[in-house]
Amino acid sequence: MTPFKCNHDGACNDVRLCCTDTEMTLTRSDIRRIEALGFRADEFTRQAPDGFVELRNVDGLCYFYDPEKKVCRIYEHRPEGCRYYPVVYDYRMKTCVVDRDCPSGVTVTADEIAELCPRVRRLVETLVGESNDGDQ
Repeated sequence: MTPFKCNHDGACNDVRLCCTDTEMTLTRSDIRRIEALGFRADEFTRQAPDGFVELRNVDGLCYFYDPEKKVCRIYEHRPEGCRYYPVVYDYRMKTCVVDRDCPSGVTVTADEIAELCPRVRRLVETLVGESNDGDQ
């Protein structure tokens, strides 16, 4: 879905920074897709203080990150926000940007950001809408 390709070059010191202390917000669709794999939402989610539902961290890593194999256990079914990363929405600037913490982020072109930004904006709108209706 995203044109970005993680370069896995070791810049993340064998633990992907995008999978460390994640605050990845989940849509209802993300949760249903992951539950269909046999996981229970109460295992992999947490309620964030801002009202959103996020991926749970275990020992500082995303619930689905396998530190031994250094891969995501549900990569093909990962949350929509993970698919767009490192392109994120900057609320202050009201536009999409590349997350500065991603060592491979410098490989993302302006054209790729422009192509992906409408999807990122729709995701943000979905998340806000789901949070506002209080029925996560």
